[in-house]
Amino acid sequence: MKRFVLVLTMALATTLSALAATVSVTFTNGNGAEGELITFTDTMLVLRTYYTSVGNKELTIYPERVHHLRISGIGRYEGVDGKFVPDAKTLAKLEKKQKEVSERAANPNLVIGNALKKTGGVCMGIGIPSAIVGAILVGVGNSGVDTSGKPEDVSARAKTKANCAAAGYVLLPMGAALTIVGIPLNVHGKRIAEMNINYTGNGAGLSFNF
Repeated sequence: MKRFVLVLTMALATTLSALAATVSVTFTNGNGAEGELITFTDTMLVLRTYYTSVGNKELTIYPERVHHLRISGIGRYEGVDGKFVPDAKTLAKLEKKQKEVSERAANPNLVIGNALKKTGGVCMGIGIPSAIVGAILVGVGNSGVDTSGKPEDVSARAKTKANCAAAGYVLLPMGAALTIVGIPLNVHGKRIAEMNINYTGNGAGLSFNF
């Protein structure tokens, strides 16, 4: 169990450093420190402090001195028998993260498919409303101009119609193009995400789930 926790902690150490996670530490003597994570393993923590009882500096902290610490986005650890040990909630989060990483590594098609689906969804989310608004503006812009009233009012109404038509001529094709691109991206992304690679004694084969 301890070895498993160590593997999980080490797997997240690089990610945590890259994300500049914040660490809050409470020492066994009651003092505290808070800062930006630099390095974290099950036996050592290095952080660049925001403040401590001895001033701002880079600290190397060992479990023997720590009552507990909290890492932003991850959870709480305690110093137990010379190790940083996650509490039950944090351990569950680490296990879930490791499972997600393992699933992505085992099924790259899922990662690629989901990326295509997301891109297609964004294209359609922008394209469909743009095409609808563009079509409405083209219709409004090309409808007849009310010629009643003062000449300057007629001229203003005509200018407004022309502006609507011009905006519609831009939005309509742009929206249509994004929608046309988004639909196949979404469809193919779903198919790729559902593609399974099955290995048999005769080699590798592909199967699709619909």
